Amino acid sequence: MILRNKIFTIIALFLITTSIAQEMVFNSQPKLMQVSNPSFFGLNSWNRSGLLYNSTEINPNETQNNKFFYGSYSFDLLDFSLGIQFNNFSAPSIGYRKNDLNLSYIYKIELGNDMWFLPSVNVGFVSKNLNPSNLIFEDQINSITGYINQESIDPLADFFLAKNYSDLGASFIVHNTDFLIGINFDYLNQPNTAYDTDVEFLVPISYGIQAAYEFNLNPYDRRFLPRYSYLYAYSSVRRDSESINIFSSQEFQLGEFSVGINQQFGLFENFSFLNLGLSAGLTYENFDFGVSYAFSIQDLTNTYRYPPRIFDLYLSFDFSPFLRNRRGQYKRLQVDNY
Repeated sequence: MILRNKIFTIIALFLITTSIAQEMVFNSQPKLMQVSNPSFFGLNSWNRSGLLYNSTEINPNETQNNKFFYGSYSFDLLDFSLGIQFNNFSAPSIGYRKNDLNLSYIYKIELGNDMWFLPSVNVGFVSKNLNPSNLIFEDQINSITGYINQESIDPLADFFLAKNYSDLGASFIVHNTDFLIGINFDYLNQPNTAYDTDVEFLVPISYGIQAAYEFNLNPYDRRFLPRYSYLYAYSSVRRDSESINIFSSQEFQLGEFSVGINQQFGLFENFSFLNLGLSAGLTYENFDFGVSYAFSIQDLTNTYRYPPRIFDLYLSFDFSPFLRNRRGQYKRLQVDNY
């Protein structure tokens, strides 16, 4: 059992340190599309800020956490928006931390017939470190009593690895009140992410495609559904250097409430997983609350979950100046505020 746990720890450490270019794996993509495509910050000239807590449980002893903040502000007279994102990623069991700060500039171009084109440029600053002091080494374990010493003489215990780098990206979306299509590119500068300055590990350019369609479920204002009822279908595909992530969701917006299901498929070399999840949300005044949970299948030894459990909890606040004029409008793809 101890040997197997060590193997899982080594695998997790390898995956984390060699796939730095990957985005966080989360379920709330339809509500937080700017994580995948920063051009979404400019959608309908909204001014918003929000928080996301994300937890991914790979096995009972390995949990990875994301604490994410974002904000956007629209300069309506100049036809552009600015967006900011900050994410703190941590894997406590192996002592790994990564901080990402991303700034985005989004320009807004009207194509006619309520069609809008939102290109953006993005710059990111990344700081990561690996501190193996959280690991338990062999010399700390007393094989007779089972007692674990607090100190180790293993040379690896004193290692502290750190790296800072920047990345450049570009993206765009085209949308109207019914559909949205987006494409994004990250790591255009192919930064060197190796801890050792004498080693070159360049991150290949990654890209993603997003698509959404919103359908009015109650166009004739029938009584059996709330007045503002919509079906929002969203899909995205992201290709990194060594991984592919495919996400799709179907959410029903029933007045101020939303419920949905999502499916997520990931592929890393010969390793793959498929998540099935549920989501629920509530919009009240300027606030939007939401929670999502993706289920896992656990093996017979109860030591490994395949795929991992994913839990999201988010809160967003809309401070757009004319929000009161469309309060009660829960449609996500809008153009009335440009």
